[in-house]
Amino acid sequence: MVQQEGIPEHPRVSDALARATLFALLDSEAIGVGLVRAPDWSHVLTNATYERLLVTSGSSPALGHLITEVPGQELAPVAMLARVVATGASSRTASVLVRKHTHLSLSFLRVRNVTAEDDGVLILVQDVTESVREHRISEIFASLAGAITAPHKEIAAIRANVARVVEAIHADAASIFLLDDRRRLHGALVGWDWTRTSFVASLDRWPNVSKAIADDVTCYLTAASATDAEAEWFERRNIAASICAPMTDDEGVLGVMFFDFERAPAAGSQLDHKLAKAVADDCARLVRRTALPGLE
Repeated sequence: MVQQEGIPEHPRVSDALARATLFALLDSEAIGVGLVRAPDWSHVLTNATYERLLVTSGSSPALGHLITEVPGQELAPVAMLARVVATGASSRTASVLVRKHTHLSLSFLRVRNVTAEDDGVLILVQDVTESVREHRISEIFASLAGAITAPHKEIAAIRANVARVVEAIHADAASIFLLDDRRRLHGALVGWDWTRTSFVASLDRWPNVSKAIADDVTCYLTAASATDAEAEWFERRNIAASICAPMTDDEGVLGVMFFDFERAPAAGSQLDHKLAKAVADDCARLVRRTALPGLE
């Protein structure tokens, strides 16, 4: 091989160093490692992280199976693998949605002499779900201000903004309750399940929500931490957890917005709470414009 001028030659490493590097990768919980052999593209090596990221529950392990079976030809087309082996040029997919809310990044690199006769491809897999999610959330933050100033129909804008946040934080449902001067919450219909909001609730029986409104900060409620009428609301509607965000504009608190989860996640990242509060406050301004009690 002729070395091109100005491009340093790759340093040669000892077999011991190469083995140590490979074992470190195989032990990694952050990177999935799989090795497929040309020309049949069968897996001859995988680590536990590779199997966890690419193999769905109940399926056969990738090891010993063809790449067209695991993770599937749409993620690793045979034509692309053949090109990697033929040219030596690596390939990469930055983000692929493989399951609900799960995004993976895959890199493909040629490996010489997987067997005495055949080369192969090393596949490195990383879970990039959080980085994809944070990017989408940042885009939502950037668009919220525009939604407030643009000539939208208010209710349509509320529905669109809330739907995007529900998807971004992986909630299962959302609801709005407007506050009256008697410290009661009235469910508001904005395109979601009316059975979730078709009642009036006194803040005296919603202590956690009442505190969130008084402090003007989001709170995270679970079925275990909810009390009094809050607990009844969770139980009747099979809610495991909820982020409650006060809806506040320059004139005060108009109500609260709930983002509900059927399975209780962790308490939610600061980004989740900031996004819930941001959209709640923006929706408060839109509600104030409508002058339509209950948003029916």
